[in-house]
Amino acid sequence: MKRILSALLTVALIFVLMACGGTNEKQEQAPDLQQYYDDFMASLGDNAPMMVPLEGDMLEAAYPGLEAYSLKQSVMQMAGISAVAYEMALVETESEADAQAVKAIFQDRVSSQIQNGAMYPATIEAWEDASVLQDGNVVALIVAGPDQTAAVDAFNALFA
Repeated sequence: MKRILSALLTVALIFVLMACGGTNEKQEQAPDLQQYYDDFMASLGDNAPMMVPLEGDMLEAAYPGLEAYSLKQSVMQMAGISAVAYEMALVETESEADAQAVKAIFQDRVSSQIQNGAMYPATIEAWEDASVLQDGNVVALIVAGPDQTAAVDAFNALFA
């Protein structure tokens, strides 16, 4: 009788431990996108362009449809003058499906700038080199002119 009781208690203890233990899956937290932006811009020193936040009507005009998505994080900055092709749109969405949709919105922005938004040969070239990147629920549009490679490498390093 003691063996049966002991076996039942052991099985019950195993079930309790399994229920409390959860899963072994590690839920990765997205990097701090504002920190990435701040650090990257600081790394440019005196060569950093003057940036302004994209908000309100400017944001809606640049990224139509973005307002339909709930964003956990959002950093939206563009150069203060149109002759400088520098823009960073960095977001973390609620789901990977939303991230795919935002990626399409960002790609539309690139296409729009190449077709009729960028007014100067150098800015058109910079937009042609733009990167739309996604890692999980994080999506980035990076247009950084001569700093494009460094900006993309720094972004990708967040996920390494």
